[in-house]
Amino acid sequence: MQRMTLTLAVLMLGGCSGEYILTAPDVAALSGQDAPVVVRLQRREVWRYAPPHGSAAITFRLGERTPQCARTDKNGYTAASIKSPSQPGRHEVTLYHQDINGDEVTSHAAIYVFDPDKPLAVVDTDSLPRSSKLAGPASASLVRMQLSAQLIYVSQRYASKPARAHTMLEKHGYPDGPVVPYSGPKQWWKWRQSDAGALDELQHRIPKLRWGVTADADTAKAFAQAGLEVMFVGKTKIADVEQFDSWANAKITSTNKAN
Repeated sequence: MQRMTLTLAVLMLGGCSGEYILTAPDVAALSGQDAPVVVRLQRREVWRYAPPHGSAAITFRLGERTPQCARTDKNGYTAASIKSPSQPGRHEVTLYHQDINGDEVTSHAAIYVFDPDKPLAVVDTDSLPRSSKLAGPASASLVRMQLSAQLIYVSQRYASKPARAHTMLEKHGYPDGPVVPYSGPKQWWKWRQSDAGALDELQHRIPKLRWGVTADADTAKAFAQAGLEVMFVGKTKIADVEQFDSWANAKITSTNKAN
């Protein structure tokens, strides 16, 4: 009787075992540039336990183009380099896996294509206000900044769940943009081991990445160390960054506009 009760409890808590989970962060790229789309495949076994699923074929398809295929490694990761569209905006890559038993999963990765002739700003998503009262001035500030700069969001909080980040941004009226994983000021979050962190990789692929916007002092310092022109909202005194006492006053001023 006890064994039966335990089994029922596991089934109720665990949901459907064998369910595949296919996830991918947003990608920021310039028009016509190769966009690195990285995905991870997991398979749910019990409750929240979903180990990586290796040696699995994943197909990547952008629009009506011929699909590309790559196989996951032992940690469930794989990637494809996809030529980004020439038209700036948000474009979806369809991701698909089917195993030998016919079990399948479909997901999507978003490629945000930017104009190579316009400057960009990195926005620290995790320091943005999320209450209705405070988010209004912050969202209005980013809307103003978007007149002078294209926006890329970075986040530790939503590193593996960009969909939740987009829900939050939309709810509070923040401008749309890619949400790139970030592990905090000390080290940029990496989906796979590499010599360069996410910020280095972004700066390499997007030369006009110019500004860093944040309300976190440590992140402001990290942005400055990376060579970005920092717009910091807060009272902590930080050398060599432009400071604003509130989101309502934060803006790209005449002294930091691109030529």
